[in-house]
Amino acid sequence: MNLKRLASLFVLFALLFSMVASASAQYGTEAHKVVVDLAHETAHAGDFENVPEILEAMGYTVEVVTDEITADVLSDADMILIPVPMGVSYSEAELNALETWFDSGNKAVWIAGDSDFDGADYIPATNTILHKLGSHIMLENNSVEEPNEAYNDGAAYRVVASNWNSAHPITEGVAYETFHGPTFLYGVKDGNPVNLYTESIDNVDWIAASSDSSVAVDAQLTGFETPGVEAGSNGPFVLMAVEERTGADESSKIVVSAEAIFSSYKNMNMDGPSEKENFTIDGGTLLENTLTWMGQESEEESSNTMLYLGVGVVVIIIIVGAAYAMMKK
Repeated sequence: MNLKRLASLFVLFALLFSMVASASAQYGTEAHKVVVDLAHETAHAGDFENVPEILEAMGYTVEVVTDEITADVLSDADMILIPVPMGVSYSEAELNALETWFDSGNKAVWIAGDSDFDGADYIPATNTILHKLGSHIMLENNSVEEPNEAYNDGAAYRVVASNWNSAHPITEGVAYETFHGPTFLYGVKDGNPVNLYTESIDNVDWIAASSDSSVAVDAQLTGFETPGVEAGSNGPFVLMAVEERTGADESSKIVVSAEAIFSSYKNMNMDGPSEKENFTIDGGTLLENTLTWMGQESEEESSNTMLYLGVGVVVIIIIVGAAYAMMKK
């Protein structure tokens, strides 16, 4: 028996085993770190106080950032939640750090909007972030109201979404969610704005929309990007959408919501009664489903990972079999 050959085989076996184990760990067994951005004078910042506790109970590690977003802050993060920056826009350095991190692959960003009632500058500042990441989902610089009491929580600006894309896993177990004072979303296809509810865009899915009776409102008189929409137009309007296979290596994800539904403002991140108790909302379920989706590899990436795992296992079996055969000689 050639001991050197046997030793070499076992070294190769150990290397392959470590590679397979590493790939297996990467395939979703390790905890994800979530950064929560409170560094840009977010409205209702106090309503984010319970977010770390909620996310930690779901198994995530959490870092709340009250200073600038830097490469160091993002270095070990898998996801970031960004509510609309109401006072301080992202600097060019922050945008570059976010883009570099996002383009490194298998990252996820959730960006939330708001209505334009507090001013016309906040949504364009938020869209700057989406543009930087190459998103095909954008926020309208306007708002949606729901005059139909069957779809509002006691006032027109308390929009309750009951129109869900049941084909997407994020919506599983979700029937109602409050979007308190939201804007709505539009898509960008071949460089042109499109209606996200009626137009399909590769790798983009709408998640939630307002009812047919909802109304577009233009408080700041800035106009609308969505073709065919003007003040007084009726919905449905998309309130939440997602994009996958994006970023430089097409493995990162973007979530955009028309309101910061991951905050506890007006009970939006909780399962239970809505603020005015007109609905039982599923905000906690929606939050958990969304974060779970954000943390999963894309279908293509997952298939590749499983392929590598399978090949690794087969190679290890062959090596072990060869080593056993040699030992019997």
